[in-house]
Amino acid sequence: MIRLVAVLAGLAAMWPQALAAQSPGPADNPVQVGDHWTMDIRDELTGSPTDTFIQLVTQVSPNEIVVRSSARGKPGFSLIVFDHFWNRIEDPRTKWKPNDGQGIQMPLVIGKEWRAESESRNIQAGGAWNGTVLSKITGQEKIMTAAGTFDTFRIEQRMRDVNSADPSRYQEGENINWYAPQINHWVRRIFTTLSQKRVVSKISAELVDFGRKL
Repeated sequence: MIRLVAVLAGLAAMWPQALAAQSPGPADNPVQVGDHWTMDIRDELTGSPTDTFIQLVTQVSPNEIVVRSSARGKPGFSLIVFDHFWNRIEDPRTKWKPNDGQGIQMPLVIGKEWRAESESRNIQAGGAWNGTVLSKITGQEKIMTAAGTFDTFRIEQRMRDVNSADPSRYQEGENINWYAPQINHWVRRIFTTLSQKRVVSKISAELVDFGRKL
């Protein structure tokens, strides 16, 4: 589970139009086998780094992107299946139908809102959940990371998953995502988990390196 901002004041009046004109969608900037991203993970409540994950695209089909995710310096890996808009379809623990709804939706326009609903099943422990994700593009921001400087769309999301067998059991979360069209990927994400409206955890993920197949 894994989640610095500078606004160019002099270009503020022009930025939305300029960025929109330069913002390819996934179909114009497709992911390819061999593309890879390295993300630093940090516990925002303690301020401590936790892991560094390398995500490598191993397979691309018309409907799916398969990503191998591994923690630097640790054995093993996980396979995560996305659609072409970075919604998860499957990971080692969960399958979603149609997807988890936490990706992007084209076109990217400030103020745009959308709602996604899904059904999920825990592969390991069993149990089914009905999920709802409310997303909104709240702005355009220039983000600086160790991987470079990126023009991004800020997308805020609120999630709620309700247990199908016992509606009194539910999980909630809030995501803030910064998506960079120029590399068709997230450059920063912040994931907040809530219980009874109270914060349980707050984890960030930030891009520190990437490479695209030429």
